[in-house]
Amino acid sequence: MSKKIIIADDHPVFLLGLRMVLSSMPENYQIVGEAHHVSGLLSLLQTKPVDMLITDFIMPGDKDMDGLRMISYIRKNWPTLPIVVITMVNEPNIISMLSRYNVKAILNKSSLASELEKGLYNTAGQEQPYISSDFLSSPIDQLARILTPKELEVIRLLAKGLTVNDIATKVFRTKQTISSQKQSVMKKLNIPNDAALYNYLQQVGLSG
Repeated sequence: MSKKIIIADDHPVFLLGLRMVLSSMPENYQIVGEAHHVSGLLSLLQTKPVDMLITDFIMPGDKDMDGLRMISYIRKNWPTLPIVVITMVNEPNIISMLSRYNVKAILNKSSLASELEKGLYNTAGQEQPYISSDFLSSPIDQLARILTPKELEVIRLLAKGLTVNDIATKVFRTKQTISSQKQSVMKKLNIPNDAALYNYLQQVGLSG
């Protein structure tokens, strides 16, 4: 029996490639809808009962509906729907938050052909999504790719309990420079406030 799925991405060429990969799978997948933006995707979900959704993380549409809000909205309204998220966003905080939304798999677009089957056949359940091997390097290694060396130095010192003033004195920079670098880190990692930042530093093992 075929599984009915919706696929979503704003790049037609990528969707064509996704169709080709799906057609090569041993299981029969029936694509019942294709969306190119957030509103189109939500409309399809409301009108077509499906067994699975495969969607890009960043889709054009409502300016208030970013990738995380979109996945959160879908999970809230379709709590049991298996969701496979495809993305080029290799940020530890984003991957962690996506995992909390109980998605079936988080796959890197660049390795889709080799990893889609593993993600689709993940049997660990929603509690443990299949995560692309590209996203499984240590959080510290990932941070080193995202942040500048000076930004990484600042958050390491923040994690040790130093204040912005303490760090400025220690590394011979101005308080304003350290504060700016801290804000830059929070923006890059999509962290809204200081409390969330310190919680994140604990999660990735920088504190203590």
